[in-house]
Amino acid sequence: MFARLAVLKRSLRTTLALGIGEWFFALFLFAGYYKADPRLSFIQRYIDLTLLFLLLSFLVFLYRLLRGFLTQKVPAGFVKVAIFYLLLASCFLGGLLITQGEGYGFDKAMRFVMLTGWAFFGTAFLITDYLSLRRFSWAIVIISTVMAIDALSNYPGVGKVSFVTALGSNYIALARAGGFGLLANLAFLLPTERKLLIKLCLWITAVLQLWATLSAGARGPVLTLLLSFLVFFTLSVRGFPHLKVDRFAWRLSIVVLVVVLLIGIVGQGFFPTLTFRMQVLLTGLGDSAVQRLNFYGEAIKLWASSPLWGVGIGGFATAVTGNVFARAYPHNIILELGAETGLLGVLFFVAMVWMAFSIGFAALRNSGRFARATARYLLVTGCFALLNAMVSGDINDNRMLFTLIGLLSCTQRFQASLAVKGNVAETGAWHSSPDANGAKGVQVET
Repeated sequence: MFARLAVLKRSLRTTLALGIGEWFFALFLFAGYYKADPRLSFIQRYIDLTLLFLLLSFLVFLYRLLRGFLTQKVPAGFVKVAIFYLLLASCFLGGLLITQGEGYGFDKAMRFVMLTGWAFFGTAFLITDYLSLRRFSWAIVIISTVMAIDALSNYPGVGKVSFVTALGSNYIALARAGGFGLLANLAFLLPTERKLLIKLCLWITAVLQLWATLSAGARGPVLTLLLSFLVFFTLSVRGFPHLKVDRFAWRLSIVVLVVVLLIGIVGQGFFPTLTFRMQVLLTGLGDSAVQRLNFYGEAIKLWASSPLWGVGIGGFATAVTGNVFARAYPHNIILELGAETGLLGVLFFVAMVWMAFSIGFAALRNSGRFARATARYLLVTGCFALLNAMVSGDINDNRMLFTLIGLLSCTQRFQASLAVKGNVAETGAWHSSPDANGAKGVQVET
């Protein structure tokens, strides 16, 4: 009996180690969206939640490594992209030698090396196969759904103009979380899910995520989400000149058309803040857009003053505010890198994005049905993160972009995990079975 209990305990510990790491990783990535919630202050007052979930996810990685569960090699594509990340990190550290904004600059550089670094490298160490990616995507959906539910209590009411927030975050965080959750839902989990009840639950969460994204009042995430869905439908068409459209994408396009028509009819009443801010943007830009255009101009001037090296990390904030500890940024990742790391930093970042998306596109062209859906999901979500980084936040605020760059670089790993004895099956229901090392593998009933 004691031997049986020991086996069950060891099995439970192994199951938790194999399944919970991706959840810790997602909670780490989205910690900035919920850690200001007063209901979590009993944890936050003792340890920062971002650091807590970074540590927990890293410990899971170490456990898997020491127990021999990490049997797959890191893809060669990821290694190549990682070299450019390390070069970019070197630009950040080197920029500390020439910056005039030592206070904010040091904090920014350390965050890029530690927090954004784990957001990038954690993809190779924690999300190792198709099932692992699904767990990570489920975590994103659950986090965004919880935020959407909490946002319901902050909804000002029909026709009232006011930003909507959730879990102590700001309205942009709510809209971004809703966008990431919606894409994980509609671009990946729903197209590959077989169980009807789970599909129904996913559709319900999709409605909540869409509501949260639109009611928050943030323009950038909504516009980038629309562009990302255009990318999704574009990538769902293949076989030129004899075009074939993915069946789920065709059905989803009808749903999207109906939703757009409904929003056009009732949007002014149910989403008055977004409607008002869109009207301001189209008529007179508004204070927010004008300020960002001014920031763009300042960043271009700083870049021009030192084209190759930039003015150093944190230099933009000091130049704009005159305070070495002030936190300011251009709200555009390219201009931010250009102003503070110069042409070298921009080239390293562009090389990362180019290589990662190239790997994703290659997988999209040369893969079976489920692997193609996985590659399309990563490409679309990567576009959403990249477009958001062009209009909002500093480089560390956009660490989810580096996570998706890492995932795109590992696309071949997800393809390999979908293979059964060298062949990719196209039909059947997903289920998992333990491999020789006790880790979960993916098989398909043919």
